Amino acid sequence: MNIKNISFDSLLDSFKELKNKILFLFFYIFLFRIGNFISIPGINIYVLNNIFKKIINNNIINIYNIFSGGNILNFSIFTLGIIPYISSSIIIQLLTIIFPYFINLKNNVNGKYLINKYMKYLTLLLSIIQSITIFFFINKFNNYSNFFLYNNFIIYISSIISLITGTIFLVWLSEQISKNSLGNGISVIIFTGIISNLPSSLFNFFLNINNLSYLKLFLIFILIILVTYLIVFVEMAERKILILYSSKGYKSIKCFFSSYNTFLPLKINMAGIMPSIFTSSIMLLFSIILFFLNNFIKFNYVFYVYNLFYPKNFLYLLIYIFFVIFFYFFYTLLVYNPNNISNNLKKSGAYIPGIRPGNNTYIFLKNIILKLTLFGSLYILIICLISDFICDILNINFNFNFTSLLIVAIVIMEFIFQIKSLIISSNYISIIKNYR
Repeated sequence: MNIKNISFDSLLDSFKELKNKILFLFFYIFLFRIGNFISIPGINIYVLNNIFKKIINNNIINIYNIFSGGNILNFSIFTLGIIPYISSSIIIQLLTIIFPYFINLKNNVNGKYLINKYMKYLTLLLSIIQSITIFFFINKFNNYSNFFLYNNFIIYISSIISLITGTIFLVWLSEQISKNSLGNGISVIIFTGIISNLPSSLFNFFLNINNLSYLKLFLIFILIILVTYLIVFVEMAERKILILYSSKGYKSIKCFFSSYNTFLPLKINMAGIMPSIFTSSIMLLFSIILFFLNNFIKFNYVFYVYNLFYPKNFLYLLIYIFFVIFFYFFYTLLVYNPNNISNNLKKSGAYIPGIRPGNNTYIFLKNIILKLTLFGSLYILIICLISDFICDILNINFNFNFTSLLIVAIVIMEFIFQIKSLIISSNYISIIKNYR
């Protein structure tokens, strides 16, 4: 059979598979967007609009709105978003490092199923806590009156159940996106929420444009271009490590690699957007806990910490920086374990030129990964914090911050990468058969 015909047929198959994945993606996004407009039963919409006029400039609410997929301002059944699932995944991953029981589960094939099960149970518990808390939070701004159309126990319970059910549905939806479509399900849901909120953010920005001078507008425009270029440049950058194979291992694979060198590519931003998502989820969880304690435990120190733990305050900023760096190192070493990489290279008969296999390779890779992790954490911090500083300096209010821009850019680049990988993998088998 001619190689051109094989390549063309496999290309058609890859496009069919790509078409199905894209159709699935649009269908899941359609389901998510429908849920955005299904309001919680028994809520007074007029009172809700007045409440959000009071808290629209609250930074905690804005951040929560970003990571809930833009649903809190609609107070839909997806108001909690995917945040409880993200928080539970952080807690469970930390447990797999600290406690021996979870460490054994992590190293066991069947244990991964139990870890996923515990993660969903914890998601349910966090959803219950956050759904109750969010009603107290909204009611506080309305002096606990007229928020519900009917003040009875059934309405309260049905509203809480609606929020919990919406979160559980989003967990299922994110798993289906990761399994049957393109991209990571959590990232796609957050990405969709950001894009859906972009028109309203731009509209609010242009409403206040008369208060800005031409110099400020020019600086904002240049800054957006520079930050976008920085994001694309860093996300595309790689640290390539040359890998050679010993004569025994090389003979077994020479028909595939011929005389070409092999590289171990390490991305500059090794953790992607996960540290930013993890940190924002933890900060929101702390804010919810402090709000709950401040309203139900009337201690002076709780009130003092609650007032300090507010975006742009020094304590909040310090804790935010700590968690970004912590989660960046934690997630990177979890995914790119230098010990596992060293062992895999040794088993396959591969080595790094000038570095002995085994412990020396592990130390070499560990030093490189730690340097890249330090640079990547500083890069994420700059992207996440620069928008707040610029808005304070220029005295403007623009909800679309550079954290949102980072998420949008990375998700789009992941889409492009997965599309290329899908087309290449579909042609790979036919190419190998032709060269046999």
